[in-house]
Amino acid sequence: MENKELINKLLNAKIPFTEVQSVTYDCSDNYKEFYFGDKSYNFYRVDLKSVYEEGSLVYTTVWLPESFNGCLAAFGNGGMAGGFYYWDLVNFTSKGFVSVHTDMGTSGGRERGINNPAVWRDFGWRSTHGMAVLGKALCEIGFGKAPDYSYFLGGSTGGQQAFSLAQRFPTDFNGIVAGVPANNRIALHTYFLWNHNHLRKPDGSVMFSAFEIEKINRLAVEFFQNKSDGEKGDDFVSYPRRDDETIAELIEIISNNGFNIEQCEALRAVYQGPVDPKTGKQIYNGMPIGSEIYGCGLKDCQDPESPHYYPFIWCFGDNYNPYDFDFSDDYKRLRETLSDDMDSNNPDLTAFYEQGGKILVYSGSADPCVPYPDAEGYCNRMFDLMGIDKAQEFFRFYLLPGKDHGNGGRGANREWGNETGEKSLFMLIKDWCEQGVAPNEIYAARVVDNKTEFVRKVYPYGSEQNPIKPHTKVCEIF
Repeated sequence: MENKELINKLLNAKIPFTEVQSVTYDCSDNYKEFYFGDKSYNFYRVDLKSVYEEGSLVYTTVWLPESFNGCLAAFGNGGMAGGFYYWDLVNFTSKGFVSVHTDMGTSGGRERGINNPAVWRDFGWRSTHGMAVLGKALCEIGFGKAPDYSYFLGGSTGGQQAFSLAQRFPTDFNGIVAGVPANNRIALHTYFLWNHNHLRKPDGSVMFSAFEIEKINRLAVEFFQNKSDGEKGDDFVSYPRRDDETIAELIEIISNNGFNIEQCEALRAVYQGPVDPKTGKQIYNGMPIGSEIYGCGLKDCQDPESPHYYPFIWCFGDNYNPYDFDFSDDYKRLRETLSDDMDSNNPDLTAFYEQGGKILVYSGSADPCVPYPDAEGYCNRMFDLMGIDKAQEFFRFYLLPGKDHGNGGRGANREWGNETGEKSLFMLIKDWCEQGVAPNEIYAARVVDNKTEFVRKVYPYGSEQNPIKPHTKVCEIF
């Protein structure tokens, strides 16, 4: 039943930098396309607008269930953000969570970020921290208490938000699930531009047809299968090695299958990744072999604009010519302008560890959008700094075989907490935080038309069953 007194309290909430725009006694029936349950329920939806400084504008939504389970759940965004993901909000609220989401300050479009540091701060970290502050404040108003536990779940940009929280605001959340994390954002977007500039010429011509991209992928998968990488019969690569020798071997095979010198050199550049031409330093790792056909792969990088081009517009202006980008001097300027706010590369998670935080991270071996070697490299830096034994007390990283950036691809398209899929990664992090049950293996599954095609056990990176692997083609953090 609608509680008008509560609505009035929420409408009159006094929170710094923030205006309560509306409070609605809402119903899950209004979100049927997102809701997985079969029983409708009511909740209080609070929509807020925050202005943290001139040029800032962030929208956040907080959903309060009628029956509170004592926990708060906040959700990450994707791409350049700019809206809300209702499927997480409606489904977690149905289970009694206070549920929170933010547009990250970009609903006004990418143009608002041109020469506007307030947008960079909102997008890079401030809106995500603000989401925690707002959710907890309204939880106290609604239920007279702070949440017992707070959780964050996000992938891609949401994974970057997750890393930002663990590094910058270690007390905001008890448990974090970070999928395919785009935390090394400026180097990542430079990788997109590098690929674009090698695959599409200024006159609009492109290196590869759709048929040729499929052929390259088939050759790449066969190449690794012949090296016994993955299980025989797979049409994906489980762990694509990326040293110069491996790349050279594959390029020779591709050359012998009808591709010309210009095409092979473009592929070599894409697989090796962007390099500073003056220093020779690796800016970012290359595209994983076997990921060519997926989102942000060869096809998307041949589009008229490089994937996710907005950081370049924010730094250099709306009319900047991507083919003028200097991967030494302009890259340095890009980092000097945006990295402090938009990167989350600090491997020191001591404060998060000391307050009892737990974090699960996963990547896909066939993801060309946020390639897994960067997450691997972050793990190595964190292990070196904190010690691998201490790291395993609160941190787990899993590489899922053949998974692309989303739930498509030819390999795994589900990540499960148990072999049958009845347990999610969120349930694992919740058990770890609340019961002290640390996860070991998780399960990578492929499900098509509700039929499970395979389920494979995946062990955490750095464990006895999955030791740290040597690698050469990873980015260097400047």
